[in-house]
Amino acid sequence: MKVQERRAIKNTDLFIWLEENEFDKIIEKCNYKILNYQKDEYVAFRGDEIKGIYINLQGTLVAEMLKDDGNVKKIEELERGKIIASAFIFGDVNKFPVDLVAKSQVKILFIEKNEVIELLKMNSEILKVFLDEISNKAQFLSKNLWESLSNKTINQKLVEYILKNEKDGVFIFDRSIKDLAEYFNVSRPSLSRVIKKFIEDKVIEKLEKGKYKILSKEKLIIIQ
Repeated sequence: MKVQERRAIKNTDLFIWLEENEFDKIIEKCNYKILNYQKDEYVAFRGDEIKGIYINLQGTLVAEMLKDDGNVKKIEELERGKIIASAFIFGDVNKFPVDLVAKSQVKILFIEKNEVIELLKMNSEILKVFLDEISNKAQFLSKNLWESLSNKTINQKLVEYILKNEKDGVFIFDRSIKDLAEYFNVSRPSLSRVIKKFIEDKVIEKLEKGKYKILSKEKLIIIQ
């Protein structure tokens, strides 16, 4: 195993907690493959079979879903070290729930399902990390489903986001307006109009690109 390859595998969410000597013993017994993808290449399509565990070793993956209106909704970004579709590896339906697109050159660690079972049996820490990953993913999907199905207005969704991210009366959009609109499941122009209205009504004040100051938390709470 190349030094760079070993370091990349060791630094993934699944293995980073292991002591070096324990990791070496485990990875020597594990059969795996390294899959390579170029920028803008599809790693998987929704409905493709999941044959084992996939972990991003390099680059950025984006999980996307094609909506009925033909637009693409960005679900999440899977950065280096992240386990892909962990909640769908086992169970009755082993299919990718979304499309996966490489947004840069990507390398993926692949371990076949039977090998994953043996891996989990080898070390209780790996087993715990994997179970935590599945639980966290299920909670993330549940939260996203609730937010997408809720009857909150754009104003309410924006206020909730502001209050969740503000610190000392200042908040920063941690994503672009386009990405935030996709997250809220609303159109970009509609979200932009609400932000502009908040500024005009002196609810918030724009300090610099992406950074805002709350002028009236009371008004925000009323909207919420």
